[in-house]
Amino acid sequence: MKYLIFVLFLSFIRTLPLIAQQDTAIVLDEIVISAKTGINRDRQAKPSASVEEYLQTSEKVGMIKRGNYAWEPSINNMTTERISITIEGMKIFHACTDRMDPVTSYVETVNLSKVSLGSGFEANPNASNSIGGSLDMRLNKAGFCSDGLNINANMGYENNGNMWIGGADVSYAHPHFYVNSGLFRRHSGNYSAGGKEEIAFSQFTKNNFFTNLGYVVANGKAIEGTLIYDRASDVGYPALAMDVKTAEGLISSLSYTVENPFRLFYKWENKVYYNNIIHIMDDTKRPDVVMHMDMPGKSRTGGMYSTLDGQTGKHRYSFNWDAYYNRSYAEMTMYSNVPGEMPMFMLTWGDVRTLNSGLFGVDECRISEHHSVRLSSKWSLERSGLQSDFGWNTLKGYYPDMKRYINRVIGNVSTRYHFRKNGWDISAGAGYGNRAPSVSESYGFYLFNTFDMYDYLGNPHLKNESSTETGLSAEWKKRYFNIKADMSYFYFSHYIIGKPVADLSRMTPGASGVKIYQNLPHASLLNVSLWLKYWFWDYFSLNARATYARGQDDQGGNLPLIAPLNYNASLTFRKEHFFAETGITGAARQKHFSPEYGEDETAGYVIANLSAGYGIRLDKLIFNLKMGVENLFDTHYSTYSDWRNVPRKGRNFFINMELTFGRR
Repeated sequence: MKYLIFVLFLSFIRTLPLIAQQDTAIVLDEIVISAKTGINRDRQAKPSASVEEYLQTSEKVGMIKRGNYAWEPSINNMTTERISITIEGMKIFHACTDRMDPVTSYVETVNLSKVSLGSGFEANPNASNSIGGSLDMRLNKAGFCSDGLNINANMGYENNGNMWIGGADVSYAHPHFYVNSGLFRRHSGNYSAGGKEEIAFSQFTKNNFFTNLGYVVANGKAIEGTLIYDRASDVGYPALAMDVKTAEGLISSLSYTVENPFRLFYKWENKVYYNNIIHIMDDTKRPDVVMHMDMPGKSRTGGMYSTLDGQTGKHRYSFNWDAYYNRSYAEMTMYSNVPGEMPMFMLTWGDVRTLNSGLFGVDECRISEHHSVRLSSKWSLERSGLQSDFGWNTLKGYYPDMKRYINRVIGNVSTRYHFRKNGWDISAGAGYGNRAPSVSESYGFYLFNTFDMYDYLGNPHLKNESSTETGLSAEWKKRYFNIKADMSYFYFSHYIIGKPVADLSRMTPGASGVKIYQNLPHASLLNVSLWLKYWFWDYFSLNARATYARGQDDQGGNLPLIAPLNYNASLTFRKEHFFAETGITGAARQKHFSPEYGEDETAGYVIANLSAGYGIRLDKLIFNLKMGVENLFDTHYSTYSDWRNVPRKGRNFFINMELTFGRR
């Protein structure tokens, strides 16, 4: 098997010189998890995979791992501050100052239909304050149709970590009414890295409940609602000094949609939403704690948007207005081990309030059969500041002339040219935009970063960070062959990053010092990817992909958390009800690391995976069985994005069984 995997990879590498000169960039893509009925289990090697495991199959999306749960997504090698993640257009913000609860952690794949990926400034209409791109997770709704009753039950098991996965969902669809609801649970103990090394504090338990419903109130008019409740508990984070007692998310929305509301428009959607995120960190189960700390955080967001979609002649267009109001609050109480010494309290996010309202417009003009041009722009007004007197007075001690609230104008404009003919799909684009500093960058108060071991202090005097993006993309398709290459380049002005300040004293025991967020004059980031797919002998398909990135600051130093050359390749066999797949995933040595930001050299690695499955259908009853093994040779490794080099899972056997009744 080792030799087969090696030959597959060599076959891919030999094609690279033929396409190396086709520098390009994807500008808009969709990670299609499934159609209306949720995940297409027949097409997935591991149906019980988490949302994060699905997302990292895209060449634009990476995952930063601090443990076995709630990985932080990155797009184009840019993380939370520079990207936008929404659920059906709803703004949701993490409540943890250490970003241990990204938006993606509050949904499950069973409740997703697809994820719309926008690269750079070509993002979804409700994306705000993003430079690197956006993810909009679209929910799996039964829809207004005649499917009737559908029932689905799923169970999975993974031996590494003794993880149990199970859930069930039920839906009923009628042309005038639908409802679908489900419950999903994951429970894992500590996992083992390669060589049977147990990774302590990597356990977690997660429960997710969701309901989507809709009702046609009149011809072409419908009301739809969504409710999601997600609760994770006893979540271990081996890369951090603390774990998580609970992480709770309550997400709700109500929308009203009208078909053909006005002349020149075919759809008008209006939505109001509210979400409440509560995150409570915990170190009581850690041994040898120097100073016990309580660190609760809250993020509450209410918002609305109104979108008009239209088409006339050669033009397809959309206009959107959105607004949201967010409250972010986090505190820390430190309890000394010295008898009689009083606890120390501070606000790490001093009740930060953010009000944002923006207008978006896009027009795609089909100039001719083979040529089209897309223009888009979004501009917003944002007002943010510290509502808490205590928080404001504390930070004002470092910035005596700071204002209570700051008003900013943020936005972007982008254009793309598209050419399609004779199997070729070529596009070129450019854009310019900026973003406001995040809550932590502006108002964070002594936030300890375990990656570089520094306390971080916000800076309310930061300028908006701006970026100019250029991109190229080329794809060639034949009946049994598909090859694609893309490139994107970002040039930043007033790049925001933390820099050490010698005359400030650390607050956290063991910290190396204090960093304050500052604007660098400029920085740059290059992303390149190559992708190949080949179908042969009726039942076989070969997929291969390689990506590379390079990021530098104004002094030529390396930016942190930039991926080295990485690659994957897989060979898939499908015939009737049977499926089998073998593949590899790997990366080169990370030589462009940044010691200033806590990085060190990461060794290259290659891991192998195997999976197989079989499905049976008897009228309306469908049974699917999938099983496989990840990291077949039990390789011990960690990647550039593993916080403090915590190793990833070793050999992991998994099995998944699914039973479905109804139309599909």
